[in-house]
Amino acid sequence: MTTRRERKKRETRQRIFNAAIKLFEKNGFDGTTIDMISEEADVARGTIFLHFTSKEAIIASWAYERIQEVEERREEWDFGDSCKQKVLRIYKIMNEVNIENYDLIKVLIESSRKHRQVLESEKHVYFELRELFADLIEDAQEKGRLKSKFNPLVAANMLENIYYNALYDWVHSDGAWPLEEIMEEKVSIVFEGLDA
Repeated sequence: MTTRRERKKRETRQRIFNAAIKLFEKNGFDGTTIDMISEEADVARGTIFLHFTSKEAIIASWAYERIQEVEERREEWDFGDSCKQKVLRIYKIMNEVNIENYDLIKVLIESSRKHRQVLESEKHVYFELRELFADLIEDAQEKGRLKSKFNPLVAANMLENIYYNALYDWVHSDGAWPLEEIMEEKVSIVFEGLDA
């Protein structure tokens, strides 16, 4: 059971997070300051740093929560024998969130291009997605459904890159690029090489 103090701490963190995301969508990453987030969240500036080390950490937190959401929705994608279909179902879940949060995704993509530290702070998120894909590939290899001569982490890195590159292209087409269709085509090419 959580204590009142823990609940209050979690609520404050969420309020800071929500304020930052709202401001990032409205003003962009560069146009949003810690002072603006402090004002919007109605907390002291120092309180923000008790919960997040930087603006970049707030973005990384959002991305990390998306990976956690995929894990929580495992029953929606982790069924059947096809590793390829599992990967595509994971992409679909992530793309639902991307489409719903297009303005924020645009800010995230643009800020990560301009600011190396955004990418650095999100590195653990990339590894989370890569490890998820690697686990799926390794499991399929052990069951003889995929060739075992390929390193699962290398193949997973390719799948991860497909996702992020497609997301980047989608944002730069102002959402007009056929995100899921292109992802599926690229994934099919990868799995042609992996299939046993």
